[in-house]
Amino acid sequence: MSDLAQFLSPLRYGHKLALKNLQGAGLMTFGNIFFVNSVTGSDTANTGQDEVQPLATLDATIGKCTANNGDVIIMLPGHTEAVTSTSTTLDVAGVTIIGLGSGSMKPTLTFAATNSRINVTAANCTLQNLRLKAAVGDVVTAVLHATAAQNTRYLDIEFFATSTFNFINGYTLGAANISDGCRWERNYLRTADAGQLALAITAAAHNDLKYYDNYVVHAATAAGLLTAGAADLLGLDVVRNHVQTGQTDGTVGVLVITTSTASSGRIVENHMKTADASANVAIPIASKVYAANNYVAGTDEVGTIIAVGTLFDNT
Repeated sequence: MSDLAQFLSPLRYGHKLALKNLQGAGLMTFGNIFFVNSVTGSDTANTGQDEVQPLATLDATIGKCTANNGDVIIMLPGHTEAVTSTSTTLDVAGVTIIGLGSGSMKPTLTFAATNSRINVTAANCTLQNLRLKAAVGDVVTAVLHATAAQNTRYLDIEFFATSTFNFINGYTLGAANISDGCRWERNYLRTADAGQLALAITAAAHNDLKYYDNYVVHAATAAGLLTAGAADLLGLDVVRNHVQTGQTDGTVGVLVITTSTASSGRIVENHMKTADASANVAIPIASKVYAANNYVAGTDEVGTIIAVGTLFDNT
């Protein structure tokens, strides 16, 4: 049974049982639990500490949390919220934010201006099972790591974009090493908009970035998971992702683009599709990252499996 399923049922009986089930699922060992619901919530009249008196907005709920206390925020099914450039800041360390629901009932955060974003300024947080919806063309970034965002985890995040409304980047990783140890798992992004770039972007070095089981399909001539300029990526771990892009030159990196020659890590067991008929690689060969058991199909290779990957010794 999944972590979410283990505590969905107890919610109907009260927050104390929900807390016990969260603890049993290994998501926390102590701390407070808060509830968010835009339909019945109030940031002024309610405490947020049980499901019948939820708060109305995510930012107000984050403000109730205590740093590194194991606090958990549960966003209830059907919650909707508009995000501006300053409305939502994850600035309390160690907070776990979990959305309940699926499909149209998944908690949805809507970005209606190009500078709308979630600002992350605290480390060791988790966001899970949320829908981030673009409501305008070319939102610059959905999530900005502004300061100290190390070891943040993004699990089951769905980017909802169309051929008109899109995010240029899902995540912007900020200054050097403030995103060390961050993890993206089971993120989903699919759009026909050529303005959509990689899932994440950085111009600075970060260590131990992890990408597992993500699904990214976009039409841009850009990498699927990470565009990193000349940044050194030490300990990069990229496993079991599916990426399809509009790249016409797959030699620059289908999963990761970087001109660094000092990066390290592994890129294995990924699947890729590009608009280039040949010469596709997961990451530029000069990067020194170990790349093996990856599969790619070019523009003329529908249904064909081509093994791509050369072994590197990281020296």
